[in-house]
Amino acid sequence: MTDTPTRTTLKNLAARAGVHPSTISRVVNNDPLLRVSAETRARIEALLQETGYRPDAVARSLKLRQTFVLAMVIPDITNPLFANIFLGIEDAASERGYSVLLANTGGSPERERDHLRTVQARRVDGLILASAMLRDPSVSWLREQNMAHVLVNRYSDERDLFVGADDFAGARMATEHLLSLGHRRIAHLAGGHGISTAVERRRGYLTALREAGIEPEPALVVEAGYLEETGREAMERLLELPEPPTAVVAVNDMAAIGAHGALLDRGMRIPGDVALVGYNDVPLASRLEPALTTLRVPVKDFGRISAEMLIERIQTGRATRQRVILQPELIVRGSTV
Repeated sequence: MTDTPTRTTLKNLAARAGVHPSTISRVVNNDPLLRVSAETRARIEALLQETGYRPDAVARSLKLRQTFVLAMVIPDITNPLFANIFLGIEDAASERGYSVLLANTGGSPERERDHLRTVQARRVDGLILASAMLRDPSVSWLREQNMAHVLVNRYSDERDLFVGADDFAGARMATEHLLSLGHRRIAHLAGGHGISTAVERRRGYLTALREAGIEPEPALVVEAGYLEETGREAMERLLELPEPPTAVVAVNDMAAIGAHGALLDRGMRIPGDVALVGYNDVPLASRLEPALTTLRVPVKDFGRISAEMLIERIQTGRATRQRVILQPELIVRGSTV
């Protein structure tokens, strides 16, 4: 007859660690309000690792009235930017005992509304929204439902819990880089007026030109969206102008990649005929020939910080940080020099 292994319980662990079972539970759940010595915490964490203890998820949810599930809603699952934000979210959530559901809207407001209602019905503890528009009715709905949420990459208004980049500064930096190389006819492949990243990047581009004494030409600002194919189409329209631009600042890397392809298909030299700058530094940017000059933003940090903010809001009912704005970095490659 073989011995039945003893099941690891909070009570067993507490006896071995010399603490109350509730202390073990609070360490497992990463309770931000727990105050224990570093030595005690280290002893408990060593025991957890040694025993491989995992709490019963169903019992834990019923007791705490939480599901320990977060959701993330993104606009474009094919864009590597959002994949990397998700990785940051998942890393931070996993460390704190949460899992993450991912939903893709494909840019459709109707699909976004459906996803929001679905995650509400699933009783997720909170939501990270990467598809927000300016003055977004979905964000207003989240507030009305009192659902804990954080916006990432795009904001809706000044009341949002938000993590993103200084997009105004980034586009201004990109335009100033082209100006420093002697370009004066600089075009902008722009995003839509209803998206904060597009508005801030357009504003940065226009500001840099005006500060250089150049009055922006409306014909040089072309709506390109955020996709490779729409960036290609926008670049082709610019090349049909009587006096095409000598340089382009794109709203993101995917639009810039489309522009890059359009230029090469016409036998044009990059940067000899047209210099090109993207935004975000997705992995493909460095593999183009010539490689794409772009603004690098710390997207995994976007994800990590937004998850931390959301979990703090869930666990304490408040947030110590309202808006976290991270600085982009200009990465100069062959498409401009």
